Amino acid sequence: MFMVGVLFLSGFGFAGQFQEVKDSRVLGSSGTCGACSSCQDFNVGRALVEVNLKIENLTRIINQKEAELHKLYAEFNRTKSIETLEEIVKLEDEIQLLKSEKEFYKRQKVSLELIKKYTRKTPYGVEVLYYKLPKEDELVKQYIEKVHPVRKDVNLDWFIAYYRQAVELTFDEYIETDTKLREAIKEVKGSNATIEDVLKLIERRRGIWDEIYAYLEERDKLQTLKKLKELGKQQIMIKTITGIQPLAYNFGGINEGSSCLSWSCPPTMSYPPLPEYTPVYYSYASPTTVWVGLYNSSTPNVNKFWGEYCTYEFPSTSTDVKKYWDWAIEKANSKGFYAFKDVGSIQVKLFYSGSAYNPNNGEYQESNLIWQFECHKNPKDGKNECWVGSYKPKLPPYPSTVMFDQYFELYVYKYVLKCCKGGDVGNSCKWSNRHCGGCFAPDASSSQNFAWINRPYQEIIIRWEDS
Repeated sequence: MFMVGVLFLSGFGFAGQFQEVKDSRVLGSSGTCGACSSCQDFNVGRALVEVNLKIENLTRIINQKEAELHKLYAEFNRTKSIETLEEIVKLEDEIQLLKSEKEFYKRQKVSLELIKKYTRKTPYGVEVLYYKLPKEDELVKQYIEKVHPVRKDVNLDWFIAYYRQAVELTFDEYIETDTKLREAIKEVKGSNATIEDVLKLIERRRGIWDEIYAYLEERDKLQTLKKLKELGKQQIMIKTITGIQPLAYNFGGINEGSSCLSWSCPPTMSYPPLPEYTPVYYSYASPTTVWVGLYNSSTPNVNKFWGEYCTYEFPSTSTDVKKYWDWAIEKANSKGFYAFKDVGSIQVKLFYSGSAYNPNNGEYQESNLIWQFECHKNPKDGKNECWVGSYKPKLPPYPSTVMFDQYFELYVYKYVLKCCKGGDVGNSCKWSNRHCGGCFAPDASSSQNFAWINRPYQEIIIRWEDS
């Protein structure tokens, strides 16, 4: 059994890192995803299905073995036979090896669920939703409360090392207990130990494995989050240089979301709205979704709303906005509204998900950030144009990149978001935007936060002639 334990620790126990989702035993045809920047062919949903099948199959085999074990214990209770006791220990070893493999797949399932929660599939690979990942200081605080370390200057790596060492020390205890068990069986034969001593050691051995599995789960969970954070930072740096690749080849739809009951969402009173018209510090703001509203009026009019579409393709520069107007015309033409290009207009909102410091409660909170502009054919001179409204600032120079450490003045539209889940906000219920049936750009206070600068005039972004 010593060799079984060594094989467990080398082949299973220390195999819970994010990179291990590429293990062919788990993924099969799902593709691979290591510590890369895109993971083009990786299918986390399929990988989860395959891991669940592994767990179900092992559970069935373990149940069969435990039924056999139950019969052996019943026979032993009748006969008190040492030979039967040895068979029990042998079968316990077989079951434990199967359980070790099952626990490995269970940990992979946890890792895959974290990957699913904090990533999204794009035509260019798997993208880490860095802005959704729990902050390291919050994780550290949570584990300090759980572990109670004497030191306070600890970080994520410290806790990963802590659980790794806990596994190794507990496995040493298992080896010692297993050795005592083998010796006790010999001593029972020589009447130097009792059967009760053997049964207690068998039970203690099981308990030690449960401790090892618990430590391994925590270690692998933290390692997965660490890998996701590292990959997310790497992807953000690539985006900062090259801009975000569009997540849709066309402009049809976004990830679907679903409604939550309002009581499922965090109470908005715990997260006050951000202050208006004063500089608000955003530690980051990550591009999420572009919404385009179509109006049967020369300028956007809520009473003349005609339709909408969403896309993940952000402008690559502050003037790269003509495409939204062209796509709106294409959309309208496909529905038979051929006059839209002459009489219609669009309103475009660039949604960002971010983290902002709120001086109202002295904390950082999940907060969206929105830029808005509008386009139409000017009836006076027949030229097409897009402009920012009288209270909106210019678009960022490179709207498709993540913004770090920025101050923004805001116009706050309070308590308008829906309670929903899925889409781009993960499985948990959050106050989020619901355009196009999706859930995206969440805000802890259920508000919308528009970038705001008081301008006394409309500022034209771009004008052009019909080609």
